[in-house]
Amino acid sequence: YAWFAAEVLIILFPPLLIPTSKYLINNRLITTQQWLIKLTSKQMITIHNTKGRTWSLILVSLIIFIATTNLLGLLPHSFTPTTQLSINLAMAIPLWAGAVIIGFRSKIKNALAHFLPQGTPTPLIPILVIIETI
Repeated sequence: YAWFAAEVLIILFPPLLIPTSKYLINNRLITTQQWLIKLTSKQMITIHNTKGRTWSLILVSLIIFIATTNLLGLLPHSFTPTTQLSINLAMAIPLWAGAVIIGFRSKIKNALAHFLPQGTPTPLIPILVIIETI
């Protein structure tokens, strides 16, 4: 059970690497952190329209989490959580399900069109949509 305690500590360690400041003038570490977050956010916002920008906060958070845990894995005798399929599925499935559900709610015809290869025979369309959704 010692491995479980070590795993919990390693997973909870990255938030400690992201310091916050209550001062008006920040130190170099916080300034660099804020610059990286702004750069990542800018990259996400420029490629999306206004509806897509609502996803940018969660995507930037996900990028920062993955980057810090992967950098943490460079330390000797440490564990990278993203090597486990359960962590990757826990991050991927909610985002995938949210994108599919929102796509179905807003523009069902366009969302269903993404599940079909071009030139699909008409009788196969309902079956392929179900298979591709799953």
